[in-house]
Amino acid sequence: MTTVAPPIKPNETVAEVSSDSASWSPVRSWLVVAALSFAGIVSYIDRQIINLLVDPIKANLGLSDVQISLLQGFSFALLYAVMAIPLAWLADHYNRKWVILAGVLVWSAATFGSGMAMGFVFLFFARMLVGVGEATLSPAGFSMLSDYFPKEKLPAAISVFTGTGFLGSGLALVIGGYLYAKLVEMGPTTLPFGTFQPWQMTFFAVALLSVPVFLFLLLIREPVRREGNVVLAAEDAPPALEIISFIKDNARVFLPLFFGFSCFAGAQFGIGAWAPSYFIRVHEWTQLEVGQFFGPVVMFGGVAGVIAGGFAAERMLGRGSKDATLRLPIMAVLCALPFAIAFPLVTSPWLALGLLALVLFFGTVPFGAGVSTFPLITPNRMRAQVIAVYLLIANLLGYSAGPLLVAWLTDNVFGSPDAINQSLALAPPATMLVGLALVILALKPYRIMIQKIETESL
Repeated sequence: MTTVAPPIKPNETVAEVSSDSASWSPVRSWLVVAALSFAGIVSYIDRQIINLLVDPIKANLGLSDVQISLLQGFSFALLYAVMAIPLAWLADHYNRKWVILAGVLVWSAATFGSGMAMGFVFLFFARMLVGVGEATLSPAGFSMLSDYFPKEKLPAAISVFTGTGFLGSGLALVIGGYLYAKLVEMGPTTLPFGTFQPWQMTFFAVALLSVPVFLFLLLIREPVRREGNVVLAAEDAPPALEIISFIKDNARVFLPLFFGFSCFAGAQFGIGAWAPSYFIRVHEWTQLEVGQFFGPVVMFGGVAGVIAGGFAAERMLGRGSKDATLRLPIMAVLCALPFAIAFPLVTSPWLALGLLALVLFFGTVPFGAGVSTFPLITPNRMRAQVIAVYLLIANLLGYSAGPLLVAWLTDNVFGSPDAINQSLALAPPATMLVGLALVILALKPYRIMIQKIETESL
């Protein structure tokens, strides 16, 4: 029996918006994408700024590459992943806009707190809190977009939302490189609450970018929770056991995709975390040069890959290709693989940069086209929580293991910080290969699941 989503609770004063085909407003819907994307950009700046500051933090706090990798990945991903599920539960049951706004306050305060770190432990816990705040954005944002867009338009919207994260990663390098260079010229800065090094002042500065994000998000409206894009929820508020049962019943689809896409994420996270240090150590670039040259590559290469993948998947779906959101990522990662092996090993930094642009373009296609698979095959009231399960795996495996594997090879196998190029040539490509095997394994059961859903909806 078809169920109708309950209205927004009486104490929620936001206006309601429906995305039924008859009343769908493209302009209004894409403005929401813009607001969520702006939040995504700033969240990635706060998350990724540490990658540019690796060497000054190491020098000031006396850390190893492995410790730095824990700050880049595991510290952030631990609570980002663990808290994603309870925060997604809030997003599935309450006003999603206010869940995101609360997250903005937490992650901006934690980024500011990162600048006050005087040792590894303090910075580790500050990074954990950044993860808690940012864990609100993806599940709640994906869920909102699935209620703003018809199902055939959803991959493009999610790809834009996801792709702007790479814009934020690039801006973290561009803005961070410029800020850090200026702050180095100024030297240690004395504030009313202490004296701080340039890398600490950089954290303070980027934390303030969350102020306009908060104000912009206040303007968007919470959409009406509508009947599913492809399948319908059995209940308005499904318990955790129902969600586990749904994933278990479709394990041949969800498990290979959860872990396969997580491997793709791990490869990209590993490259993103250590490519700045690669250019600094191997090609002797400064932080400012990394920001000027590598930053735009991340912005445009990553964004182009995610968005192009999403629109290509939309086009393929429109032509009747039911497994487009899987086949397209497989083809793209196969294209990225040889460039991922080659870029760290070439002697020219400009050739390395060009090859890396191709790695980012092809390697980020799964982040839009692939991830849009989950809301397309999940009941409305489960979407945020199912996506949170994926994020739990993607972040614990991908965001943690990706940077850590590169650092472990550098410290313990090759035994020199200058061998970062060898670590990058080995770890991300190997991770891509594992991901390819898993996603290919999911193709046949995914087609069967889609056919079953369409048959039952007739």
